[in-house]
Amino acid sequence: MKRITIKDMAKMLHLSTSTVSRALSDHPDISEATKIRVRTVANEFNYRTNLHASLFRKSRSGLIALVLPELNMFFTPQLIAGINQVIATTKNSLIVFLSNNSYEREKEIVQQCLGWAVEGVLISLSKETPDIDHLDAFIKSEVACVLLDKTLGDGDFSTVTIDNEAASYKAMTHLIKEGHQNILGIFGNPNYRISQDRIKGYRKALSENNISILEENIISVDKSSDLDFILPPVINHNEKISAVFTMSDELLAKSHALLLSLGKKIPDDIAVVSISDGVYPYLTFPKITHVKNSGNEMGVIACKLLLDSIEGTTKKYDNHVVIPTQLVSLSSV
Repeated sequence: MKRITIKDMAKMLHLSTSTVSRALSDHPDISEATKIRVRTVANEFNYRTNLHASLFRKSRSGLIALVLPELNMFFTPQLIAGINQVIATTKNSLIVFLSNNSYEREKEIVQQCLGWAVEGVLISLSKETPDIDHLDAFIKSEVACVLLDKTLGDGDFSTVTIDNEAASYKAMTHLIKEGHQNILGIFGNPNYRISQDRIKGYRKALSENNISILEENIISVDKSSDLDFILPPVINHNEKISAVFTMSDELLAKSHALLLSLGKKIPDDIAVVSISDGVYPYLTFPKITHVKNSGNEMGVIACKLLLDSIEGTTKKYDNHVVIPTQLVSLSSV
């Protein structure tokens, strides 16, 4: 059955469309009896207010868009929870778009956001995204926009990130201080700036400690499942590797499982350190030493920055927040 409209209800009730519209909005000029008649029909036929018509009448939509490259069980849930925690204190509503790591889809979503007249946009870029020129449409339309986690330079937009190079450097320095020199580094897609920066931190720590950088000890994968056929031969054929550093929880989970399947005891046979949201490391045995990167904190800060921009309490596109990280030493080193 097609969606019922105000015009349809007006015909059924032998009323004008304006009367039906005012009855639905509880206008004082409409009698209670008429309001009841209209609401009864609206409920019976599951009538919903036309969003675009409503936005046309109002100056604000109350919609905040979150654009993510993908959903996974690590970091993302806490990121969304942090954003929603802030949104819940306002009269705004959150809508989530997935680009599926596609640049073309990301560009389509930008246009959809403009078509829906969103108040503001929080966006984490896809791995295919080469630049942020497509986001200029938000500036032209005066729509607030904040980039978070996966970004490309600072550009003209506000950003919320951690110092990815420093986080990786911190993890590697801890391993080196504990006597490890032959350290396997496992990183995500090299197209991401986040991966590039974390590799820089890996290299910097080795270089500053006069340890040779072995290119074969740097593994970059598009997805964690790629490690199923990459990691075992590396571990089996290089007995000198005494530690593994992973740049994310997703890579940590896969690496941890594979190391155990290979009969490696942590930390007796091999040490493990990761950059992590701080949840998964406590679910393993032994608990994993990590540099904490809180998705919840990032979500809260990014959303507050966006809302401040929407309300005009901060200047748009000129805030670059870098969230500090800390090493949490547990039992895996």
